[in-house]
Amino acid sequence: MAALDPVTEELFLGIAHALFVNRLHVLRLTEIVRLGIRPDPHDQNMEVPDDLDKDLIQQAFAYVLHHFPGSFSGKVEAAKARWIRLA
Repeated sequence: MAALDPVTEELFLGIAHALFVNRLHVLRLTEIVRLGIRPDPHDQNMEVPDDLDKDLIQQAFAYVLHHFPGSFSGKVEAAKARWIRLA
């Protein structure tokens, strides 16, 4: 893939991040329903167990990598740590 100008690259990374966040949200909601997780009485959050969440994060990254050209995978991998902190 030819080098992209920084603005275009940032645009594609933003799209990839949106795909990651949306996919992770759908995966988490699916597991919340499947496991019958109820809201926490103190903060009303519904969270999947940590070990399962790590797997869901990996699935969401695999989804993004599958839908972007292979030549863009290095840029997505470089953004991975930042995306996980925000997730």
